[in-house]
Amino acid sequence: MTVLISDKDCFIDSFLGFISKIAESAILTITDNNITSLLSTSDNTVIVHSVYADDKVKGKSTLNIPDLKKLHRLFSCIGSKEFQIAINSNNISYSSDDIRFKYHLFDDGIITSPKLNMDKLNDLKFDGSFSISQQILINLIKASSINTDSNKLYLTFKNNSVFGELTDKSKPNIDSFDLKLTDDYVGNAVSNSMPLNFEIFRIISSMRAKVFNVKIHTKMGLALLELSDNLANHKVVISALAN
Repeated sequence: MTVLISDKDCFIDSFLGFISKIAESAILTITDNNITSLLSTSDNTVIVHSVYADDKVKGKSTLNIPDLKKLHRLFSCIGSKEFQIAINSNNISYSSDDIRFKYHLFDDGIITSPKLNMDKLNDLKFDGSFSISQQILINLIKASSINTDSNKLYLTFKNNSVFGELTDKSKPNIDSFDLKLTDDYVGNAVSNSMPLNFEIFRIISSMRAKVFNVKIHTKMGLALLELSDNLANHKVVISALAN
């Protein structure tokens, strides 16, 4: 079986590069028009559902990728914008006039995907939603250098505004930085702050998406981040941390 990738930069950087920062290994599922993956961080506080939607992708296969970063580096060596890979019984191979490589896969059952029902997630009624621009996110990343003792971002809500505070309210004498993230919050009033792991926002900042959308569910303590870059689409489910 062969699979055609029509947009190398999008597939390698916006899809494969992104998920390689979430987990070391993952299952890639190939179907007509899509390559998808459902994976989580090692502590299961972040679950990501990623889709590379390319109508030139044809076929059906399941790939158990043992090292996403290694596969990302291999694909980065390919020079052409459009390329074709061969899916064999236990490996992925590529061959051109310039380079050839073979990347071996794990057997089924070694890698497991997190338990997340995407249909139920899509049907979930969230309390509210807002958007964050890439520039605001970059400003947060810069500000995070003042506070190396914490990796928490507290979301607080006031009318239509959402603020993000970098601090750790469970520790004494910790510096803080508070930044307005947006004025476009729509939804129910939220009285309590929502602490999230800031590391996922660092990862998202590497994407070329100019804006990403956020939905919150206060009772379940969940934030859903949705971002897209050309053919790559990601839904990032974050569990709120303890205060």
